Amino acid sequence: MGNSKQAVENIRDMIDTKQRSYAWLSRQAGIPYKRLLAEVKNDKRSLSLETAIAVAGAFNTELPALMGDEAK
Repeated sequence: MGNSKQAVENIRDMIDTKQRSYAWLSRQAGIPYKRLLAEVKNDKRSLSLETAIAVAGAFNTELPALMGDEAK
C-alpha cells in the first residue's frame, strides 16, 4: 500500500498524542492485537488497507488524512 510508512508514523504519533495504547486501538479498530503490533509498532508486516481503514475509524479521521502529512 502506498504511503504506508507515512501512515504508520502518523498512527504512532496519534497513539502518543492522544495517549492511547495499542491494546485500546486494537479493541476500537477490531484488529487482532498481534497483527496491529506487527504492522504498526514492530514493522514486521506492511500496513494493510484493512488495518488503515479500521485505525482511521477508531481515531475518527479520514483515510486520506491518515495516509498523508496532514494527519499530525
